[in-house]
Amino acid sequence: MSKRITDKLSYICRQIFRVKRYIKGVLVTTIWRARGVKIPDRVLIEGPTPHIWRRGQLILGSRVSFRTISTKSRLAVNNMASLIIHDRCFFNSNCVLDCSVSISIGTRSMIGDDVQIRDSNYHEVDEGGGVFCAPIQIGKNVWIGNGSKILPGVEIGDHSVVGAGSVVTKSVPSGVVVAGNPARVIRKIKASEGYFRP
Repeated sequence: MSKRITDKLSYICRQIFRVKRYIKGVLVTTIWRARGVKIPDRVLIEGPTPHIWRRGQLILGSRVSFRTISTKSRLAVNNMASLIIHDRCFFNSNCVLDCSVSISIGTRSMIGDDVQIRDSNYHEVDEGGGVFCAPIQIGKNVWIGNGSKILPGVEIGDHSVVGAGSVVTKSVPSGVVVAGNPARVIRKIKASEGYFRP
């Protein structure tokens, strides 16, 4: 088969994929809006649709993207809680966002496979200590690597990167790489204010 024909077939396949993704995004957006999710235009869905459980406020910005290759992602928002995902954020397979108070994820942040973001411990540690809940704030252009866990009360500054498998127990400044359990600063990142990862 000539290169010209191969290129044309490849182009046609890409266009079919884009049309299918567009149609699925419009359908899922319509269904989620009917269930009370606030979306300004539409979501992008590749693979199975994420599971939504909403009792509080769930707001998705423009062109938030979900890609599922293996297990569906899950977004759960409890009574009186608020989960806000800003424009053009990207979520890979099997992400869990469990919101009891408040979780906010900044513009163009990327969330890897198997990431868990939970703003409550759900059980007390010490007798009579009560359940610890605290808001989570993730800045813009943040990259959270596969298998990481973000715990209650954490703030992650703009442009920072969380290494794969990290457990983030304390707030992270802007423009750094953190890794480990518990996560610690490894190095600084060079990133201008208007920079976004491709």
